[in-house]
This record gives sequence, structure tokens and C-alpha cells, in this order.
Amino acid sequence: MGKLKENFLLVLFVLVKYNYGQVTDEEYVSMPDLFYQDNFDKCMLLKEKAFYCTFTYQLEPLDRTNSPEVWNIIEKVSNVSTNYRHDNLRHSICVPFTCPNVSKASDDDPKLWKGIQDCYDSKFTIRGLKGKVIKISCETQDPKYPIDWLDITCGVVFVVYVAFVFYATYYEGVARYESKEVYDKLMETPKGKLLSAFSITKNWIRLKTVNSNKELEKLRPIQGIRVYNAAIVVAVHTILSVIAAPVSNTKFVESIHQHPARLALSSGPLGTGTFFLFSTFMLTNTIFESLKNKKELDMKTIVLAICYRFVRLTPTVLVMVLFHATWLRHLGSGPKWTEVVIYEFQKCRANGWTNILYINNWYDSFVMCLPVTWYLALDTQYFILALFLFKFLKANEKHSFLIIGTLLAVTTIGTFFQNYYYDFTGLILPVPEFFYEFRGLLESHQFFYQVGSFIGNMSSATMGIAFGYYFYKHKYDEPHQYIFRTKFRQGLWWLMTFGLALSFLIVPGSVILNADVEHSAFWASVYVAVSRPLFLFAIGVAVIGFTEGIGWLALRVVQWTPTYILGRLTFSVYLVHIWVPFVRYGMTRYPVYSSTIIALVAAIGDLAVVYILATILALFVEFPVSQLQKQLFTFEKVKKTTDKNE
Repeated sequence: MGKLKENFLLVLFVLVKYNYGQVTDEEYVSMPDLFYQDNFDKCMLLKEKAFYCTFTYQLEPLDRTNSPEVWNIIEKVSNVSTNYRHDNLRHSICVPFTCPNVSKASDDDPKLWKGIQDCYDSKFTIRGLKGKVIKISCETQDPKYPIDWLDITCGVVFVVYVAFVFYATYYEGVARYESKEVYDKLMETPKGKLLSAFSITKNWIRLKTVNSNKELEKLRPIQGIRVYNAAIVVAVHTILSVIAAPVSNTKFVESIHQHPARLALSSGPLGTGTFFLFSTFMLTNTIFESLKNKKELDMKTIVLAICYRFVRLTPTVLVMVLFHATWLRHLGSGPKWTEVVIYEFQKCRANGWTNILYINNWYDSFVMCLPVTWYLALDTQYFILALFLFKFLKANEKHSFLIIGTLLAVTTIGTFFQNYYYDFTGLILPVPEFFYEFRGLLESHQFFYQVGSFIGNMSSATMGIAFGYYFYKHKYDEPHQYIFRTKFRQGLWWLMTFGLALSFLIVPGSVILNADVEHSAFWASVYVAVSRPLFLFAIGVAVIGFTEGIGWLALRVVQWTPTYILGRLTFSVYLVHIWVPFVRYGMTRYPVYSSTIIALVAAIGDLAVVYILATILALFVEFPVSQLQKQLFTFEKVKKTTDKNE
């Protein structure tokens, strides 16, 4: 027992020593502060003299042939990939206080860069160091981007629209005091139909009304899983914003690759894949149900279904794009405001139109407005492709599973070669410099060509088609016909679902994210190629089991009634959640203390705020658009298909 304890402590010592570049804690604290921020608000009180600059100061020794001990420590720590670059100081200063000899100037003025550099050189010369300013952004009391014509236009439209919604709510609310016959008659008029679509009261009732029939009850677990999955996505993005910010305890972030939570941070492709799975699952079931007594899926229905989806989604997306392109930047200020929020505003002004056309994952994707919408673009593209695939499957229904299996094999092989070509690691490694300021992640080839890969995620959509088609074929089976009807098969179900899914979350991630394991392009590509299909196979099997009533406590968790209501907010949650961590990051005044507890508390707080904001967006925009859409598209076939798919 004593020997085991000794070995454990030895391994722990080696890990810690390796992580921090083979330096002691005393040596670690001798390095200059990596992050530093003067009092921003105090600086802004200087009015016209206010001048606050955020910059990166790249350290180097005064004499490389006789470098000081502190430089040797900085090099040791910075050379470890899981550490910050401690030779790149990220500082924010009030220039009149910290460097009073530097005059106010524009960001691109060489005199400003030279002045800050000379000021900092004078501070570090005594330690045998000097440096170079390699990046700078300054703030004054005047905003860099004041209110312009687009802000005013969107603001006026917003005020008029909100006033109209309140009028519609008042009109529909007053009508409720009439008799049911009079109310129904009023709501059947063109004016009544229009205003009832925008009534907050009416849409609140639509939100909390739980409809039920045999098929809906079977599929309710999907809604539950979507809610929990969306909550995980929000939580992970919140945690990323915590570790992406300037932190006071840099060792915590530098050791996160050893924390169990690293698996959640790096397993995003698997979680996102479930959304693609459910989307095509529901689409497959409803399309084939509508074609039950028909020989083919005609082109008219395909075109109308695409138009129906476009009308259903685009207004809500447009509202969020315009918000990010206009008033988001006016919600606050701070040392990091320009780096995140202003940058988001610039991206949306330049590329917001690509979000509306759902091509933002193809065109100029590295400067994407609303970066989370890469998923929505892919989902829309898969929706269109799936409709044409259904046309082919309907014409060759005897060979449906062979066709689907072939498509799955092709996408899996294609994913392998794509990852092998780019020589990506199996997962995005939780490296501090990669996540800092979000840009390392959002502007990386690995994110867009692995996590957001068109061919890589197609396997998720294909698995959804396979399980959706299976459900369509067997949803009217009696209990004695269920695939998991025996105790033995139910035992296999537990192994194929929780056993397989958890194994793919824990085991490969523990190996890939281990800094001591040598990267292999071949095995990394094998993992990337097969992980999504196998993980989503487990999720698909779980859903089939849930529809057959097995799952014990897990079934009750995914069928929890509130998830059915919250699930209707998933689209709005998805659109609004990203600007919450953006704003919090941009308003950061000082390096923050990070810990597991703080990250969890922040995640819970963000979840609450996001669902409140999502409810507002849904009641004011998403639900009214949905109701108008149903009034505009009266063709029964497409309404039946897309309403059920919602």
C-alpha cells in the first residue's frame, strides 16, 4: 500500500512538474504578470484626457548571451504547449497614469507603439529584459464606432415592431372578454389572424401547451435530450469564456488539460452531432409518413418545403444578425470590448448576409458573424440534400438501408482522408493560447474542417436518416414485436447506449488529450472518422429503446414534462446564447480568478439568463413568424410534414 502511494505521488509530481515547464512555484511567481489591467472606469473619468490602451508586449533578454534567470524561467514555462506564452505580456494600462510621457494617438500611429514600448522597456531593464509591442488597441471617452444610420434605422424598426406586438396583444386580450363565439369569429378575420399571430398572450399559451398523441409520446425523449444537450452547449461556451479571459491564477488554466472537464470541452463534435441526428430523424419519419400512399416525392413539394423552412428560420436569424451588427456594441465598454464585441460587430457588418443565405460555413468562414450559426448553415444544407435523397430512396425503397449504409461508409472514409490531409489531432486540445480571446478557436482550420466539417458531420445526419427510417417502419409495432422486447436484448441496449457512448467520451479523449502521448495522424483520423457514427449509433439506439418504453430512470429524465416546453425554445436559445459570454468577456475589468466552482456558477447563471432571453425572442419573433408561416403556406402536404418536424 505504501509503495502504491509512493508511486502515485511520484506520477503526480511528474505531471505537475511537466505542466509548468520544470520550474518551482517560487520560480513561477518570479515571472512578470502575464495579465495586468489598470482601473478602466477611473481612467475614463479623465474625460478628454482619458486614454486606455490594451497591448501585447513581447519580452526578450537585453543580452541573449548572458540572459537573466527570470528569462530562463519564462522560456522553460512558455516552451510547454499546455502553458501560456509568458513572454507575451497582455497588459491594459491607463496611459496618463502608467506612461504619462506618451501622448494620445490613433492605434496605428508608430509614435504610440514606440512610446508604450519605451515606457515598458524602462520598467523591465532593471530585470535584464526588454520587449516589443506587437499588438495594441486603445480606448478614449468617445466610442470608436458611434451610432450610425443603420443603428438608427434598426432602432426605429425595433420600437415600431415592439409597439405593434403590444397592440396585437392588447387587441387579442380585449377580444378574450367577449363570448367564445365572438372571440372565434374575430380571430378568423384577416385582421384577427394577423394580430393573434403576434399576441404575446397567445404565443405564451402556445409555448406552454403540451399536446399529446401516441406518436408524440413516443418521440418525447428526443425533446428532452435536445434540451439537456443545448444546456451542455451553453455551459461549455460559458466555461470557455471564463478560461478565455485574462485570469489571475494562470496555473489553473494551464492545468486544465489534466482536469476531467477537458473531455466535455473537447468533445463538442459528438454533442453537436446529436442535433443533426435528431433533425434528420424527425424529417425522415414525417416525410415518409406523408408519402405512405404515394409513389414518389415530387419536386414541387421539395421546393415548397425548402421555402417553408427558409421563411420559418430566416426572420429570427436576421433579427440576431442585425442586433450583432448594430446595438450589441453599445451595450457596454471595457478593456476587452474592442477585441470581442466590436470585432463581432465588424464581422456582422461585413458577412452577416452569408448567415441569411446559410452559406456562412463556406464563404469567409474564418470571420463569421454569429459564429455558432455554422451549425444552422450545415443543418439547412443537410435538410436540402436529405429531401433529394428521400426522392431517390422512395423510388428505390427496397434498397433503402443499403443506400443509407453506402452513404454512411462514403462519409466516414471521406472524413478520415480530410482529417489525415490536414494532420489534425483527434480532438481540439485545451491549450490556453488556443482558447484565449476565442480567436484561436474560432479562426482555426481545425475548428472549421473538423468540428464544423461538411463531410464529417454528414455521418451524423446519415445516422439520423437511418434511425428515422427504422422508426417510421416500426412505430406501429406491438410490444411483442419490439426489437428490445426481451431482458437479454434490454441488457444489450444498456451496453450499446450508455456503455458505448460513455466509452467514446472518456477513453479516446483521455488518450488524445494526454500531453505525453505522441500524435499520430493515422490514428487521430481513424478516431475522427468513426467516433461520430459510433457515438450517434449509441444515441439512435437509445432513442429507439426509449420509444419502446425501456430506460428506467433515464427514460423518466428525458420525458420530464418541463423539457417538452423548454425544447420549444431550443432554436432561440441557440441564437441568443453566444452574445452573453461575449458581453461578459468584453466588460472584464480585471484579471479574474478561475476555478471549477466559479465556472459552474457562471454556467448556471448564463443558462438562466439565456432561457429568459430566448423566451423573449421566441414570443416576439420566432413564434409570430411560425404562425404567419402557417397562414401563408396553406398546402396541406408541406404543412403536415414541416409542422411535425418542428
